[in-house]
Amino acid sequence: MNEGGRIGRVVRITIFYTVTLLVWEALVRFLQVPEWLFPAPSHIIDVIADKNSVMLFHTLVTLQETILGFALALVMGILFAIGIIHFSILRDTLYPTLIMFNSFPKIAIAPLFIIWIGIGIESKIANAFLVALFPIVINMIMGLVDMDPELLELVRAMSRSRWVLFWKIRLPHSLPYLFAACKMAVSFAVIGAIVGEFISGRTGLGYLVLSANSQFNTPLAFTALFYLVLMSLGLYGVVILAEKLMLPWYHREPAA
Repeated sequence: MNEGGRIGRVVRITIFYTVTLLVWEALVRFLQVPEWLFPAPSHIIDVIADKNSVMLFHTLVTLQETILGFALALVMGILFAIGIIHFSILRDTLYPTLIMFNSFPKIAIAPLFIIWIGIGIESKIANAFLVALFPIVINMIMGLVDMDPELLELVRAMSRSRWVLFWKIRLPHSLPYLFAACKMAVSFAVIGAIVGEFISGRTGLGYLVLSANSQFNTPLAFTALFYLVLMSLGLYGVVILAEKLMLPWYHREPAA
């Protein structure tokens, strides 16, 4: 995409969200909607200005849980995918187990982590890990096996080493699939951390939303959600940046 197209996109996005906020503010004021029911953007801005340090503290707690859970899911997901591809016993045992765990509702598993691990940060990390793991494993497996048969035969003819085939062909070919999975998994990790905070949190944005709702402090709940969205977008942006840096040859611009 050329520079003019980028600027045009930024302008369109800015105009859209500016108009949305203005309409939101006008409707709340015109209809005299109570603040506890649905706050105006100006009320949310007031909370941000008044409680920014508190919001940043809770954001950093959730960010830590999310990053640690996602990082663990990334490492284990890659290892699981490689093991499932190369070892039939793992393909017959571990793979169905992962599918089974993914079918469980995560909100039902979160309380079990509290019993097994405790109410500390570990249970939130475990929940983020579990939610983020499955898409990484599945996409990594797809990347490792979705190969051109003729290319595989050519590499096998040149070298019969399975490790040469893995490092030179399978792994580089799987990276676009892995980054696609990471874009989903990092968002899922945020959800997992928030669910864990809903269950047993004493800090974090999930705890803050729950606490604000119990006190009918809707502006504070919306503010926490605003920080949560910013954090999620930031993590998503980091994944995209890493993809551009590691796979410059693969990056595709969306259609204008």
